[in-house]
Amino acid sequence: MKFIKRIFGNKEDIPKEISIKIDDLSVWIESESQKQFSVLRSDIKQKYDEISATLENLSTSRDQLKDAKFGEKTYKRLAKAGTSNRDNLIKNINVLIERTIIPEDIDPSKAVEFYIDMKSTLKTCLDNTTRSQEYVKLIFPEGYKVVVIDLKRLDTLLDELMYFIEGVKDELDVYTKLPEDIEIINQSRHQIKEMTDNIPQLEAKYESLKNNLHTGEDRLAEMERSEEIIKANELEKQIKTLNDRISGINSNVKELFAPLSKALLRMQKQHESGRHTLSSINSNNLRTLIEDPALILGNDINSFLNEIRKSVEDGTLGLKQQKANKTTEQIDRLTGSDILLSLYRDRESDSAKLSGLLEERNRLTVYKERTRLEKKLSDYRSSINSIEQSLDIERKDLDSLIEEVEQLKTKLNSDLSFVFNKDIKIVY
Repeated sequence: MKFIKRIFGNKEDIPKEISIKIDDLSVWIESESQKQFSVLRSDIKQKYDEISATLENLSTSRDQLKDAKFGEKTYKRLAKAGTSNRDNLIKNINVLIERTIIPEDIDPSKAVEFYIDMKSTLKTCLDNTTRSQEYVKLIFPEGYKVVVIDLKRLDTLLDELMYFIEGVKDELDVYTKLPEDIEIINQSRHQIKEMTDNIPQLEAKYESLKNNLHTGEDRLAEMERSEEIIKANELEKQIKTLNDRISGINSNVKELFAPLSKALLRMQKQHESGRHTLSSINSNNLRTLIEDPALILGNDINSFLNEIRKSVEDGTLGLKQQKANKTTEQIDRLTGSDILLSLYRDRESDSAKLSGLLEERNRLTVYKERTRLEKKLSDYRSSINSIEQSLDIERKDLDSLIEEVEQLKTKLNSDLSFVFNKDIKIVY
């Protein structure tokens, strides 16, 4: 306890409140830490000097061990083993010396890092030479003795260094995190300002879009009451009726060729295999009837249908009798009537009427205006929905961030008071 008081003083009496601007806090902490840790820094500097001196002594001891001679009565095999084990010990001592870099900065946090690194390196050196030390101790006792003294001295100095630091470890742990905590608070404050500025902009954009939407909806309602729109709506009904009729004709065509589907697929397979080759015209007709029979209208396919009938009747397509009968009956129906021609004429007539109605509709300026306006209103609604979601997220994130920053501020005040024994108020 006396040691801690020597470094930090008595913490029982906390002085009056000190106000510090957040922008000046880092400089104040640096300045105050120089005073607060002055005794500790002095002790660290002393230990660094002692460690440096011991490393120099270890270098000398290493050289003495390297130059040590065998005793006159040493057996050759033992001398050989002693030499190799001495080399191993010297090699590990060299690694220890090379890897030991004493910090120029006497900051306590750097001292902790130095302690951890050197303690690990020293342990590795000793672990790697446990067996070698026994040989060296036996064959080169004097050289071994001075080396071991220096190694033990290094270990002791490291423990003494950590003893100083351990006395104030809790304060140091908090102190080393202060810069990071301050940076987090500053970044969060900057983010809060950006979000605070952004929310009114989003709100203004939201209101502007809402006004535009209301204006556009009023304009659309007015447009819907105009004579041109009434006419356009009537055209739309007629266009829909014609589209439905054309779609119905196409469906009827597909139904007419449905009974031929199996025969058509068999014929396609034989054509592709080369077993029954079709002319290019009939090959195209076959593909059309399989993929989209409605497109066959307007083409003379009677000869092709008769070719299908022949293949069905002579068994080339391998259809069962019942299926073959239904196929030929449908072919007779198609070739023996003008049903396909009638459907073709009806579709052509409806298509011509549809084309005329579409041209008439496209000539209506108000129709184009309505289409553009409806597209614009759709865009407004999409943007409004997107901004509503953004505002909701932004407000929630802002509230959460403000709460988080307040907690960080409270923690920072507490940490500063704990480390520097002062009642500190941060001005933001």
